[in-house]
Amino acid sequence: MGTRWPQARRHDVTSTASDAIIGFVAGEYVFVDEWDVDAPQEAVFDVLADARTYPDWWRPVYPLAVEGDETVTDHRFKGKLPYTLRMHAEMVSSERPHRFEVRVDGDLRGKAVWTFTPHDGKTHVRWDWTVFADRRLLRYLTPVLRPLFRWNHNWAVARAREGLEPYARLHSGAGQQARA
Repeated sequence: MGTRWPQARRHDVTSTASDAIIGFVAGEYVFVDEWDVDAPQEAVFDVLADARTYPDWWRPVYPLAVEGDETVTDHRFKGKLPYTLRMHAEMVSSERPHRFEVRVDGDLRGKAVWTFTPHDGKTHVRWDWTVFADRRLLRYLTPVLRPLFRWNHNWAVARAREGLEPYARLHSGAGQQARA
């Protein structure tokens, strides 16, 4: 089996040669994040599968509303760095409460696969996030600033870890019983 080379993206006539080179050199970002959430698996799945809830608990990453329905959403979000990203997402598969997959396009292009498994009385969350930075500024800066962009992603995931558990517990049967 030979070496697999990344495929260069096709560019329209308005793209410059430098865009093609940067797009090819920049490559993809592959993130794998895992953590345990002390909430029922169904509740954790439901919260993450409905991106419209993100502004309620994933702060300050999602300061604005996520527009759309259960399967197709438009996002505006930001990390610690001084830029906002726009993304269109479509859920392409769902196996409640075990996993779902989302395809994204916009400033980021790729896919997210969320997997949920029971673990020691909690829900183990795994987020496989594979994207290309298609926003021109990000494409140009990726070869130099990739470590900073990874740090920004890690900062955003830490905010998800802080907000997801209390929100999922609150919206689960256990959370509702505790309030009664």
